[in-house]
Amino acid sequence: MKFGAIRSGILLCLLFSTLELFSQAQLSGKIMDTRGPLPGASIKIKGKNNGTTSAYDGAFQLSGLSEGTSVLLISYMGYLTKELEVSLIKSQTLNLGNIILQESQKNVLNEVAISSAYKPSQARALNIKKSSLTISEVLAADAIGKLPDRNAAEAVQRLQGVTIERDMGEGRFVSVRGTPIQWSSATLNGNRMPSASGDYANRGVQMDIFPSELIEYVKLSKALTPDMDGDAIGGNVDFMTKTSPYHKTLSVNLAGGYVDQSQSSTYNTSVVYGDKITDKLRFIASGVIWNRSSALDNYQMTYNFNDPVPAKSYAINQLQLRDYVADRRTLGFNTGLDYEFNPNHKIYFKGLYSQYLDQQSVRETYFNFNLKNVQLQARHADYLTDLYSLQLGGESKISQKITANWSLNNARSSFKFDSPDQLARKDRGYPIVNFVQPMTYGNLSADGNKYLRQDAPDGIGDQNDRVLPHVQSAISPDQLKLNQVIMSQNNNQERDYRGQADFNYKTTDQLSFKSGVKFVNKRKEANSKTLVWMPPSALGIPNSPSIYMNGLETEKFPYNGGFLSEIGNPYNDVIINQISNKQIDALYIEDFRQAKGMIQVQGPNSSANLSTSYLGKENVYSAYLMGDLKLSDEVRIIGGFRNEYNEISFSGKKVVNTNKGAEAVDLTEKNSYHAFLPMFHLKYSPSKNTILRAALTRSFARPDFDDLNPGIVINEVGRTITEGNTKLKPTFSNNVDVMFEHYFGDVGLVSAGAFYKQLKNVIYDDQSLVQLNNQPYIKSNPGNLKDSWLAGFEMGISKRFTELPGFLGKFGFEGNYTYVNSEVKIPNFTNGVATSVTETTLPKQAKHNYNLILFFESNKFMARIAGNYKGKYLNTIRTSAGPEHYQWFDKNFTVDFSSSYAFSKKIRLFLELNNITNEPNRFYHGDSKRVENVSYFSFRGQAGVSINFY
Repeated sequence: MKFGAIRSGILLCLLFSTLELFSQAQLSGKIMDTRGPLPGASIKIKGKNNGTTSAYDGAFQLSGLSEGTSVLLISYMGYLTKELEVSLIKSQTLNLGNIILQESQKNVLNEVAISSAYKPSQARALNIKKSSLTISEVLAADAIGKLPDRNAAEAVQRLQGVTIERDMGEGRFVSVRGTPIQWSSATLNGNRMPSASGDYANRGVQMDIFPSELIEYVKLSKALTPDMDGDAIGGNVDFMTKTSPYHKTLSVNLAGGYVDQSQSSTYNTSVVYGDKITDKLRFIASGVIWNRSSALDNYQMTYNFNDPVPAKSYAINQLQLRDYVADRRTLGFNTGLDYEFNPNHKIYFKGLYSQYLDQQSVRETYFNFNLKNVQLQARHADYLTDLYSLQLGGESKISQKITANWSLNNARSSFKFDSPDQLARKDRGYPIVNFVQPMTYGNLSADGNKYLRQDAPDGIGDQNDRVLPHVQSAISPDQLKLNQVIMSQNNNQERDYRGQADFNYKTTDQLSFKSGVKFVNKRKEANSKTLVWMPPSALGIPNSPSIYMNGLETEKFPYNGGFLSEIGNPYNDVIINQISNKQIDALYIEDFRQAKGMIQVQGPNSSANLSTSYLGKENVYSAYLMGDLKLSDEVRIIGGFRNEYNEISFSGKKVVNTNKGAEAVDLTEKNSYHAFLPMFHLKYSPSKNTILRAALTRSFARPDFDDLNPGIVINEVGRTITEGNTKLKPTFSNNVDVMFEHYFGDVGLVSAGAFYKQLKNVIYDDQSLVQLNNQPYIKSNPGNLKDSWLAGFEMGISKRFTELPGFLGKFGFEGNYTYVNSEVKIPNFTNGVATSVTETTLPKQAKHNYNLILFFESNKFMARIAGNYKGKYLNTIRTSAGPEHYQWFDKNFTVDFSSSYAFSKKIRLFLELNNITNEPNRFYHGDSKRVENVSYFSFRGQAGVSINFY
């Protein structure tokens, strides 16, 4: 059954190949400027309906033309319109080669010049958007360079409807239109990127491993077409890497910078080189390295929200102080080869490798008010993430009416903890060492609990923005007793193999059909273990000596200008020096542990580790058929369907208790389903610069791999049971989109639109209370919710003030705003029984998001200041505690600045600053006044030079 749609698509394409009606004249060529291809150019025969647009490489083809002399009209926003007289001969193709357009220098047909020495990236991006058949946003490479966006996530956040999540101030994950991260697909040259990260659970791609210097274009498709993968409810973000140039290109960027939070320097270097070796062979190669030391100061509270007494559920069980320092290195390499056998046939190769090394050192102090102790924890590890993608493809013009494209792709992403260095690689992980000291606390309520003043039954508590521990004795190294030595091991990888073929049959310039097939084989392997050693004294063994911190090597606490200086350094009197990274590593040497009498209490074969690894396999068989009908110069319709057949198998282990103790039982689960996705688009252009778009589409989101893990994890300490669910249903969405666009002649745009998503089977974590060995346990496993919805509207403007006189005419403004609302119904449990529901928004969906950019551009100088706002959103649902204890992310507004000065066409100086207002990340607990987690990471910046040799 799964091959039926594929066979139909192939047979249909074979049928098309026999339908050659008659031979007519044909035109081809490439639209370019002096810098490279111009995608999205409008090419028409004067006085006729024949017309098309140029592809990303500037190439175009016009067929079905009459014999004789005609005038070819080529127009491009921001450029002079060009007219070419051509003589056409029946049954022949006239190749016009490279057609060079010139930028406007004055008002010509109401198109005003961009009077700037910089590459007019906005013109390229807007022309691609304007010529697109769907609702989309486009970003070009040099537009990324105009703002201090060092990775793919930070670049994409400038697009309308996009928000990002940050790690230590750097963009990491992308969300489109307020949907969960895994609901949007991130593709590389049209293929979805595999995902591997520290939590190894999410299908969302960690984009901070992908440097922005490798990107040529970014296209965000908010409404899908049948020739795109359908697992993208939010949208598809396609990163197109740099392609082979038509002339020699060599550019170098050199930059140095400063990170305020870590008070350290940075450096960034990138090189791009490409050339045309022969008339048939072109290549490009690029590389980038970015070294920096990021840092973060953090404090957070853990509330007692599981307490059945409502008043006590707001008690603070723990205050955490965390200092992070991370030496980070991003490496990226991109290569491309293009070989043209002749104008009708070419092949290409694209390769990319990116590595992200995050060397973290973390120093933590936990004030445990309910346990009456203080815990100091030191940890450090190398987070190593890499990604590679290899793609081989070809494009063939079989006849005047039929073209065929094919590609083969192999991609892999992997992640592992890789410390300490002296251990064999198979034994490495994340070393964690903690110490404990008994502690008495003051300023407690009459019931003995710690509260915020607003929550305390008797009004005794701390200020909301200044929670202090009020220790009654000093924290001292000679009182801090070694409690646990932990090694957290996590090694996971995801590998994809893909093959696809697409066929396009063009009956006339007004009607074409496209069909294709695709196969994806995905393999997800996750291996994790937690190993624990404890000194005999911590296990209560009589007469055993204790190990205190003062007997180990320590190092100064990394204040780096002050810990939480933004709120007045309130914790300086309770922060002490902790053990060094060198000492942490020594604790994992077997001889050292034996000398200290350490006992391993949790090994690799302990029950807690038996079911934490799994192997997931996923095969996806896809086929589609679509048609593109141009009813007139004003109306265009695209419609069709896609079917994706999904096969999933998971292998894991389940822990069962027997007379011999805990044993692991092998589990294998399989599932399969069809995703049938009809799609319809309408593009109406009532005038040359005005477009109305509408789309009715269906898309879906596959469950995360971790949610599909058949293993069961029982935590005896926390009395929790975590179980995956291989029977999870995918989330489906019926989508309605409308969009209005009006383009200004001076390379600008105003747009407004609305969208609605009818959702089915939204996945969430279902919690219930169960009995095990006559003891209550909280059981958590993912499940599907009933119908939900998401809706919103968006608007944007990009305008140069060219109508203003003199100096003021060099200013411009870009802005966009997105409003999103949604509703899901979350069940509430009482004693394991769902007794009511809570209506709330989707997790991680902010209602209000906007970008503001004010810029100035002259012939040599450019300056931009950009603001990015993300409204508050629901971050964590706690069904057992109720909505009063949900965790929310607070509103966030960051400001960035960039400027550059061009000494010549080849040399440019630039300056970049991020987060210049030191905006924190803040989470709160139910009430916005009740702080739960706050992080400060200050600003960073760099200055450098860009040299274009060719």
